[in-house]
Amino acid sequence: MRGGSFLKEVSPAPPFRNFSRVVRTMLADMLLPPASGLEKRTRLNGVTRRFVLRAGLFGACACLAPWPGFAASTSYYVANKAQFLNDFQGVCAGAEKWLAPRTSDKTAKVITSDAKHRFETLLPDIPDIGGTANRNQPFLTMAAWLTALTQAMAEKGLPPKDAGRLLYDLYASEWAALPKDRARVMGASLFAPAQIAALKDWAANSQKRANPADWVGRFVPGDGKTFDVGYDYSECGAVKYFKAHGVAAVAPYFCLNDFLASKAQGTGLVRSGTIAQGAPICDFRYKRDRTVTQDWETEVPRFAGKQPA
Repeated sequence: MRGGSFLKEVSPAPPFRNFSRVVRTMLADMLLPPASGLEKRTRLNGVTRRFVLRAGLFGACACLAPWPGFAASTSYYVANKAQFLNDFQGVCAGAEKWLAPRTSDKTAKVITSDAKHRFETLLPDIPDIGGTANRNQPFLTMAAWLTALTQAMAEKGLPPKDAGRLLYDLYASEWAALPKDRARVMGASLFAPAQIAALKDWAANSQKRANPADWVGRFVPGDGKTFDVGYDYSECGAVKYFKAHGVAAVAPYFCLNDFLASKAQGTGLVRSGTIAQGAPICDFRYKRDRTVTQDWETEVPRFAGKQPA
């Protein structure tokens, strides 16, 4: 047993190709302009490529009961149920490959089968915060993935830390498989005037709090020295979702995926804290081509005894 985990130690694995195709497609919409017709649904093995590469551009910090206290709109997830279930099949294929050498083949299959059932149950009540029109909707989808996996792993005695590491390693394998120049083009778009203007507009609109399940943020202009562009989240939709479904302890690990994306993209993310760690805000500060020094190894030791605010 190490760090509260009963998993076996294993050597680093190669990219989990089935999962990789799903996440690569799931991260694409956020940095590309809207497409139409067949371009919108160019498929790999699950979600569209445009949907995936988008989520990596911005930071995420992204139980089987209905969402408490919110009037959930189910149209987006119900209308696209078959697609979302197909996407999660790919996630679970990667999860099974990750779990098998750390537990057993049988346990890995049981966990992922349970997770699929849980995700299907969760799906209708994932809050609809605007579908593909909302830059943060992909993170609620990913939060639901991790919720289902965390709950299923808990049934086999595996703690939230292990579920967080599972998603972190799968996400890392995705970025490792993506051509470096492709990732850098994605990162460069963060600093483009059009993206900065869009981020300002999003932050201003978020202050209206039109949907209580959504994120709320504030744009922070660069100071010309320590960072080029920044924003603060004062409310995190992913943390709200994790707390509502009894898996708040996994939230801090979810946020670490932001550093993987920033490192690959060359966007130089520095963050002093997150709502998931009990801080009042998530303070994202990006500087083009700065080396990203924060990761699982540097941040997890800081989590001890901290809970989401």
